[in-house]
Amino acid sequence: MNNSYNKIMCMKSLHIFVLSIILITSCEKQSTEDEFTLTLDISGALEGDTYLVKRDSGKWINIDSSNIKTGIIEMSGSIVEPEFYYLKFEKKYVGIFLEAGNIVFKAHVDSLDKNSISGSKSNEELDLFKSSILPITNNLDDLYKQYRVAIKSDNKDSLKYISDLIDHKDQERLDETLEYVYNNNKSIVSAYLAMSNNYYLDLEQLESITSNFDHSIKQSKYVKSLIERVDKLKTVSIGSTYTNFTMDDTSGNPVQLSSVIGSNYLLIDFWASWCGPCRRENPNIVSVYKDYHSKGFDILGVSLDTDKQKWIEAIGKDDLNWMHVSDLNGWNSKAGKLYAVNAIPHSIILDKDGVIIAKNLNGDELRKKVADLLD
Repeated sequence: MNNSYNKIMCMKSLHIFVLSIILITSCEKQSTEDEFTLTLDISGALEGDTYLVKRDSGKWINIDSSNIKTGIIEMSGSIVEPEFYYLKFEKKYVGIFLEAGNIVFKAHVDSLDKNSISGSKSNEELDLFKSSILPITNNLDDLYKQYRVAIKSDNKDSLKYISDLIDHKDQERLDETLEYVYNNNKSIVSAYLAMSNNYYLDLEQLESITSNFDHSIKQSKYVKSLIERVDKLKTVSIGSTYTNFTMDDTSGNPVQLSSVIGSNYLLIDFWASWCGPCRRENPNIVSVYKDYHSKGFDILGVSLDTDKQKWIEAIGKDDLNWMHVSDLNGWNSKAGKLYAVNAIPHSIILDKDGVIIAKNLNGDELRKKVADLLD
């Protein structure tokens, strides 16, 4: 998700109180907060209000706002450590690190992504990293445009081909990101990048990353979140027994996970109608289901939708002819939280005893795993 002013001599201070985190050390001392000022210098006139927001548990949290349409906007407050926020202009989101010091954000209202940020080492570091992988991200942007065209033409062969290219290029982006994280283990920016990409990583990779961070940032928000993620994943790792849950099916009837375990291998597929990568993967899942359902392969779709009608429409459009459940709570899905789902698509394969034997397989990997089990 990403983010949009005509200069006049008009100044206004907005005091932003960023949540202060009290860190208790072995000497029982409290950490001190540092002051920051954020000056927004936007050329051009804004059409709407400007918000400073942060992402928390899948929701946007408003921190502060301004209704100034032209001129300079100045925000100030206190902060414990560098942390990533977003500036929201109308429907445009632009990411920015807040940290101690005087930070200046300059951009034109028509090209907010092409901004310059000064007075912040964290933002400078992040910009350098983004520049280093710019050829990859530009390639991905082009592939997504091609994919949207293929969707409109309903060309399934083209969709599959482009989807595979997207997966390959995104893996390249992830590899470059992880190399940077490993090589810059004292950096809060590295910790942020690791946290932002943690949903791509398995337990072993996350443990390796968290143990590699220097002790100087072990108590940072992002590293602590990664450690919590590792602890949660251990409870739903391969070899663990399933955790039961109950959710309603599309007709409103309660379904227990335990009731569909026992006779066949079971794929639990966490997805949503609004999730592009999920919808791209659905044709592959349908193909595997058609080939192996009669041999002992079942699927339980768990939706992170909030709109029941869109959920049901997507099931029909994608020919997902298996059992589906949802509590329609989006990212606050009970099942999603139980299974440490913080990105979709997310999948788990259970054996007939309810033991987790595989996770997050897609494409050819999913087909190969099911074939190994049932052929």
